[in-house]
Amino acid sequence: MTDPAAYVSARQGRPYTDTEHCWWLVREAQRDLFGRDVPAVLIAGALNARALVRAFHGHAERRNWRQTARPEHGAIVLMHKPGAHARAIHAGIYLALDGGGVFHTDTDHGVTFDGLFELSVRNWRAEFYVPLP
Repeated sequence: MTDPAAYVSARQGRPYTDTEHCWWLVREAQRDLFGRDVPAVLIAGALNARALVRAFHGHAERRNWRQTARPEHGAIVLMHKPGAHARAIHAGIYLALDGGGVFHTDTDHGVTFDGLFELSVRNWRAEFYVPLP
């Protein structure tokens, strides 16, 4: 198993791109850190809020995960902003590093690791999903 702190450090600051987006990072980190094969959900070129919601919430992979009220190491984090048309328009992975936070990538920051408080200040609301046993 790869060391999560070293993994985050090695990727910190990488730019967000159309191909290296939030779900791409979720898939890479799930595979590299936890040995989980999470399928591609997004359709190339469909990176708008409505397409993301349909992709995240309508994909068969959701049946393999359960929502949990508390963040757990390795949980997929689906995030949304209140008032947004869509429920989930961003994704990351919760890692229990430095008090816990979300490893994600976005257009403004690239690959980053943010605490839950920092995300809430940016008006993100998080839902946590862990794999079914």
